[in-house]
Amino acid sequence: MTNNTSKIKCSGIIGKGNVEKNYEKVPMELFDYVQLDLISHTDLVVYMKLYQYYNVEIGYAYPTIPQLMFLTGIGGKSTIHKSLKNLETVGLIQRGKTLKGNNIYVVYKPLDTAELYESVPDKVVKLRERETDLVAMAENDKERFHQHMLNKQDQDKGGN
Repeated sequence: MTNNTSKIKCSGIIGKGNVEKNYEKVPMELFDYVQLDLISHTDLVVYMKLYQYYNVEIGYAYPTIPQLMFLTGIGGKSTIHKSLKNLETVGLIQRGKTLKGNNIYVVYKPLDTAELYESVPDKVVKLRERETDLVAMAENDKERFHQHMLNKQDQDKGGN
């Protein structure tokens, strides 16, 4: 497998507090939706593009599917359609059609964390279980590293 990533020099400027142009705020609650496995990272990107293209005066966003593919870098129509369906299912967007049949999207503010957690208690239980598993994994890794260091010290002492 080849690495197609181009090495690019960084700006050298800290991002937080220094981004002024071409900037969209990401509602932090969206990450709760991702953490609870309600939406994917791909869905998040589609949501943010719809959010960015939302026209407040007319009350909706209206990019075409090919435009969404281009704007998000998502290569397949079916992936875009799946993301739109997921976003609609969790109440982040509402899809519709104009009189001419064009797609329109109303983009909603995410629920706050408490409301979201109340809405999907089964997902919260799974999140807590995953968190417990990750904490246990971290403790296990720390113990294995400690044991590795002890073994290494013993080897170094025996080799001298």
